[in-house]
Amino acid sequence: MSEDPCPCCDGTDTLNAESGASAERWITDGCVLDAELPRNLRSDLGRFLGMESVDTLGEWILEVRRCVDGDSITVEGLCLTDETTAHWGTVAGQRYRFACFYDAVILAALTDRPVDIRTKSPDGTVIHAHAAGTDELSVTHTEAVFSFGIDEAVETPSNDRPTLERGYAAICPYVKAFPEPKAYERWAKSVSAATIAMPLAGATELAAELVR
Repeated sequence: MSEDPCPCCDGTDTLNAESGASAERWITDGCVLDAELPRNLRSDLGRFLGMESVDTLGEWILEVRRCVDGDSITVEGLCLTDETTAHWGTVAGQRYRFACFYDAVILAALTDRPVDIRTKSPDGTVIHAHAAGTDELSVTHTEAVFSFGIDEAVETPSNDRPTLERGYAAICPYVKAFPEPKAYERWAKSVSAATIAMPLAGATELAAELVR
């Protein structure tokens, strides 16, 4: 498996002036699960699911859970790989290598032990984080953010529902960590996908819902 394949008004709030970010799509305040997504991301996520639109990350998570027929997400169901990867989580000395960095955050929600997370930003910056369950995530880069998005060319499923495998292929390449907001903005302009970004320190909120 290769390294890449394996959440007001229309859109989200911009980062404040202190961050140095321009007016991109961001979720920076309140519950990331309830914030309305940008129009293009809503429609692309909806098309992937065979729906008209997916308005929030909370709604998206509900649909993902339906894709697994209500079964709980397990460690074995994550994007584990035996190949060299930039993303991993370490629990009690055991290293889990992932094709998608966010699976290391989900790992923290699936275990009652602390997880040391290591990932690499598209610009090559290594980012370390320490997660304890779904309540705490500390990051070495205090301004770190992470992205969520989907391939803009994603197609409507040919049967009743999309598979998790198709979801990994369409979404995982656009879930990345960045050391600071400008790094995300530069990357977002270079990819063919609708994306948003939010603080990495709040990443466990999504993971908690996915494994609930």
